[in-house]
Amino acid sequence: MTQPNLSTELLRTFTTVVDEGGFIRAAERLHKTQSTISQQVRRLEQELGVALFRSEGRKRVLTPTGETMLGYARQMLSLQEDALAAITEQSTEGELRIGVSLSLTESLLPSILARFKRHNPGIRLNVQTDYSNSVCEDYDNDAYDLALILRRDRSQIKGELLGYEPLVWIGASGYQWSRNQPLPLVLLNVPCLFREATLQALDATDISWRTLYSTTSFTSLMAAVRAELGVTVRTQGALAEGLESIGSRLGLPELPPVYIELRYRPHRAGCEPLAQLIRHEPLQAW
Repeated sequence: MTQPNLSTELLRTFTTVVDEGGFIRAAERLHKTQSTISQQVRRLEQELGVALFRSEGRKRVLTPTGETMLGYARQMLSLQEDALAAITEQSTEGELRIGVSLSLTESLLPSILARFKRHNPGIRLNVQTDYSNSVCEDYDNDAYDLALILRRDRSQIKGELLGYEPLVWIGASGYQWSRNQPLPLVLLNVPCLFREATLQALDATDISWRTLYSTTSFTSLMAAVRAELGVTVRTQGALAEGLESIGSRLGLPELPPVYIELRYRPHRAGCEPLAQLIRHEPLQAW
């Protein structure tokens, strides 16, 4: 009997479809066409001889076999990444200076850095988080060896585009607002790019607004939204229990996406293997 060919590409496509909640978002994340994503999932099903998804209305959901396979797929991908990390640059020593836009620190980045550190014990990590403009400026001034930067404008990207995230209006579940009142906003302090996108979108409409709550803390920001002090703009990843995407229901303006950029200096110790780990994980901006 011929052994199934469970290639990394097929496994990563499968897990990304699940993580992104569908084939369209997975295609955007992996920079492939939707038809390519569908073909790769079908190839994996053919290799395994099982159905991984079933139709439920207009959605595709995992079958019980798909649920089982998902756990193994994640383990196989993780094991491969650990193996690659373990055989590269183990003896390298030095300091790796990393700059990260604040909104990217809530996702998988800490676990990626921990995995990198396990396999590169000679590399001292120095991680700094800041607003995107500052991270970009400091990288240009050689303060960082590697930077993960959130961008509002794709034309600003000088490095590698890792993906992009649509922005959504977020409020407490069931949040109500009367259009004859200014829209109360809960925002991070200047120079947050989510704040810039929010105000620019509103200023292009006839909707009046006022900033009711401004903070430097993401936790404080979302607590204020849950308490119904006002609404905010973040990515889908920020949606959690007690929160709702309210843009369509309240007639709020459409919002542009934000882009995730990777910049690094390949000749600096540890940059290339860390960049490889980052490419293999679906980072999200929250």
